[in-house]
Amino acid sequence: MIYLLWAILPAVIHEAAHFVAALLTGNRLKFQFSFGKLGPIPIPRYTWNWPSTTKEKLRFICQAGFGVELALVPFLPWQYQAAALIHFIIYPWYAGDVSDFNCY
Repeated sequence: MIYLLWAILPAVIHEAAHFVAALLTGNRLKFQFSFGKLGPIPIPRYTWNWPSTTKEKLRFICQAGFGVELALVPFLPWQYQAAALIHFIIYPWYAGDVSDFNCY
């Protein structure tokens, strides 16, 4: 059970960072559940619509997800570290058009 927590925690932190960054810029994100595809494997995920805001604010919101998730790597157990790094590595392959890397 604890391994499941460490596997899910990076994704929760990632999305929470987007949400808080949006609030700090005067925006509010609405999340929706969807699936990405890693080859034939469906990857569950939450997506959000990009708010209508300045390019700089949007960049901040998009970068907050992996920024906070990866900033915590040195401070948390190896299970979190592994899950966060795997998330970062495979993300571009399953995120598609709604990737944090495509929003700016």
